[in-house]
Amino acid sequence: MLKIGNNFCGYLNVGNDKFVFNITKSLVTLLPAESDPKKIEAMLSRLRSHDTDHPEFFFGNDGNSTIAFERNTNFSMDVLQLSPIVRFRTPIIIKAAGNTHYFKSQLTAEWDCFHAITFFGGNINAIFPPAIARKPRYSQGQVDGEEAIAIELQPSSYYSHSTEIEIDGTKSTLTVSLYQTEGTNEEHMNSYNVGELSAYVRLSFDEAQKFEKIERYYQIIYSLIAILTAQNNVVFNVYLSQKEKDGLFHRTGVCKIFDSFQNYSVRKSHKVIQILSVFDHIPKIVESIAVGKAQSILDVLPDDNANINRISITNVQDLCTALEIIYNENKHKRPKDTLIEELKASINDTISAFVQSKLKQGELEISIQDDTNIASAFKYLDFTLTDKILTLYSECQSIIDGFIAHKSLPQINESRVRSFVRLRNNKTHNGEIEWGDNAATYVILLALLYASFLKNVGVNDDIIQQLLVNVF
Repeated sequence: MLKIGNNFCGYLNVGNDKFVFNITKSLVTLLPAESDPKKIEAMLSRLRSHDTDHPEFFFGNDGNSTIAFERNTNFSMDVLQLSPIVRFRTPIIIKAAGNTHYFKSQLTAEWDCFHAITFFGGNINAIFPPAIARKPRYSQGQVDGEEAIAIELQPSSYYSHSTEIEIDGTKSTLTVSLYQTEGTNEEHMNSYNVGELSAYVRLSFDEAQKFEKIERYYQIIYSLIAILTAQNNVVFNVYLSQKEKDGLFHRTGVCKIFDSFQNYSVRKSHKVIQILSVFDHIPKIVESIAVGKAQSILDVLPDDNANINRISITNVQDLCTALEIIYNENKHKRPKDTLIEELKASINDTISAFVQSKLKQGELEISIQDDTNIASAFKYLDFTLTDKILTLYSECQSIIDGFIAHKSLPQINESRVRSFVRLRNNKTHNGEIEWGDNAATYVILLALLYASFLKNVGVNDDIIQQLLVNVF
């Protein structure tokens, strides 16, 4: 597999100007590829006036292959214009998968387009274990007095699964499957590397997509993997493909996408949500992610392995916010929430009647809406967070009670939930933190958050309970 190094150099084009570049991790340093001082000054002047308000891709060559950098930050330049050095951070690097005439002849669209984007390896191997492809182990008889073991794989139809999804109005086919890398001639301790299996999630499209869509599709799949892993610090590899005339995919580029994580999740397959256990509901999960409904869940998840078994007051605040958001998703379905809206309408009618009465009598000397806080007083009229959490619990009670029993956790009741909410409120309003026994409540309410989310996308209650037991 072609890889992109952390440090390399080459040439990069910005408009019609050519620059020499050097990259160290995500930092790109540019120097004008000119020796004439006047031409250098003109190039830097054009760069200063270059539109930097929108993300864009710059294309060049690393001496071997075509390369592309995304720029979504401003250029860093010498204010006094004494140095020709220009820098910017890149979140994405793309390198062509070939440089021969044959490679270019296989392209069915411009190189900066793709028909499929594939995310593979890393934490995807946990949510879709490659071992699923292995046939049962069996003996092939004796070789030199030792039992000979054959390793055989199931046909791809056995472990490949596809479903149709939609992201921002664009239809796509999401496929999960496995691929096998070739072995190498390198020997280690007199053994031979015969290759390895890796799991992948692929998005494929009928119409070619531009490089500008890579970041969006990456964020969608990243969020999906993070939710299934129950951690934010997940990692995987990415490559691009174009569809050949025969319908098969031809790899056209590899991607290097930068993140800020100090380490990555090491959760094993039995401690995550297996993607096949919720595969029928992937379209709805992706839809929720795409419209931002899953962001509050991501905000709760740890982004460092050191924080997995720690609970901070920020975690409590984020969890309370997430529970309130997920409660509001189904407000239109609950009769009690409809009553709140009727109450608000009745209050507004009462205020209007009062104003009209006072106007007729000539006694209204103030503006009710402008001179009082009545608008804000009733705008946020709602049930308390404690009541909302208890409502969510009642909607998922059999799931959560089963989870509690399996984990030997304390039962949920109004007093316990009120104490947890008070912990958030005291920190917010008074700066006080008294943990008490709220740590156990946190785990239960985190499970409740997941249960509500999975229930909203249609996952069966019995499956949800087992998933929660595995993950938490």
